[in-house]
Order: sequence, then structure tokens, then C-alpha cells
Amino acid sequence: MRQFSVIALFAAGLTAAGCTPVMQASLDTAGAALRKPAPLEFTRAQADRLPYALLRMDSTRYGSAVMILGRALDGELFWAASTGQVLVERDGLVRRLTGFPVTLEGTRFVGADPFAAGLHRLSGRTTARRIVDWMPGYRYGIELDSEFAVDGMERIEILGDSFETLHVVERLRARNLDFAATNHYWVDPARGTILKSEQQLTPDLRVTLTALRPWRPEGA
Repeated sequence: MRQFSVIALFAAGLTAAGCTPVMQASLDTAGAALRKPAPLEFTRAQADRLPYALLRMDSTRYGSAVMILGRALDGELFWAASTGQVLVERDGLVRRLTGFPVTLEGTRFVGADPFAAGLHRLSGRTTARRIVDWMPGYRYGIELDSEFAVDGMERIEILGDSFETLHVVERLRARNLDFAATNHYWVDPARGTILKSEQQLTPDLRVTLTALRPWRPEGA
């Protein structure tokens, strides 16, 4: 519950702040954000006018939004849309998400976290286990086993630019629940940055994330 409160307060702060530069950028770029599943057009020219790290989120069920980075704290990136959705990402994996009818309230690994090590460093068969909390329904402590496989190099396009990426596939299965999914990650082979991903965050919510302008820590 503590983690969810942090996200909720962050979202409430954005709303209460009015048209701060961060809020105005979100309003300008995400007018259709997540309120209706309409196509969202966003161009390189629009991105170039904004001095923020930018993340595009697409969901077939809830629509699309261009989210801006509102905060970076201890390795966690807080991405926000003008309509109140907040996504918390670490090492390219969504750890928490609020503002939807379904939410991901927490993610924690048991043992090694392959995202922290960098998916571009995977070799051979790699497995991991994490515990997630979903709402509604108070589905806390769901154990997910995953197996990662490198599917070779693949070229992707983001806002007209072409990137040669390492395609990593993750197959997920819950231990005590009828749930399985396949996630995809397209990774910068040199930096390890996940440039694009398809992630099943809950049984009812799957998103595609595209790093329109990845966050870079100072000095990186």
C-alpha cells in the first residue's frame, strides 16, 4: 500500500499543479490520452519541441498517450499523462501503474533481476521469478515465473529513425493462477536501453511502450 500511495500522491500533485511546464507538455501531446481508444498521431517535429524525456504507451483497450518523465528517483522513472495515469519503470520493466480501471501495485523479484543486469547481457537460458500485486480484487503476492530467450537482431523504427536492436522474448506463467503471457523487448545492444517493449502488466492490461526520447542520467 505504501508504494501505491507514492504514485497516487505524485499523480494528484500533477493535477493540482495546473499548467506547469510539465503538465502543459502532457496536455499538448496527449490530448486523446487513454480516455478513448482513438489513434494518436505524434511526430518527430512535436517531440523536438519538447525538452523532456518522452515515452509512448499504447493499449488496444484504453488508447494511447505520450507520457513525460516527471521524476527520476533511485533508479525509478515516474512517467505521467495529463489524464492522471502514472507509470513507474525501472530498467525498462514497468514495476507499478495507476490511473487505469486495473492497476499494477507492485513488482519485486525473488533472487536475481535480469532487467537490472541488462537484457543485452543475457546468454543461454535465463529464468527469473517475481511477485506482483494486482487490483481490483486484492490479488496480492502473485508469483510469476519467466524464461528469457534472445531472438536475434531486429531493426525497428521510432519517429522515422531506424535502430538495430536485440529482440528478447520473455514467457511468463503464474504459479497458482490461470495466467500466462509472452512479453517482447527490443534492446539497444550497446547501452542495454529497452527502446520498445510489449508487456502484459495484468491479465486485463497489455501495453506497448516506445521510448520516443529515452531518459539519460546526467553524465551518461
